[in-house]
Amino acid sequence: MDKYEKVRLALTSYLSSFTQLVNLSVLANKKDFTCQIGEWFVAEQYGGTRAESGIQKSWDLKVGDKYIQVKAHAKAQKTTARFSAVKYDESAQIDELITVVFTPDYKLKEFYQTPWKEALKLIKKEKHGDVIYWDHQRNYKIEFGNLPNGELTKLFT
Repeated sequence: MDKYEKVRLALTSYLSSFTQLVNLSVLANKKDFTCQIGEWFVAEQYGGTRAESGIQKSWDLKVGDKYIQVKAHAKAQKTTARFSAVKYDESAQIDELITVVFTPDYKLKEFYQTPWKEALKLIKKEKHGDVIYWDHQRNYKIEFGNLPNGELTKLFT
């Protein structure tokens, strides 16, 4: 099998997997795979409802009466950056910031659940925009065994 045939087979496999993930309501579109996996993971963990629009302002999902902003990352092994870019409006209706850090192959690496009022205190203004450093959220780190959906958590550990 030549190189281009291998590429064709890989693309066919990818598109088939993408279609299956859309049908399972894990993905909504081909934009930002990692964020969509993170939002789905958090919604499944807490029985939440994801925002109807992929460009919903401020919050990504609702759990009960709480509005949650989700930041998800699957950074390369050699990447040393340990922060999330945060765009928000001061009057945003957000109750909690959840940061999900995956390994490059989508194994769960870190999980932070930070009350929004505390997150606002931790957000730093950098020259390229506002960021929140994961290490600054250490008081809000959740051990994987304490996540509510253990069956789901096992899929990612």
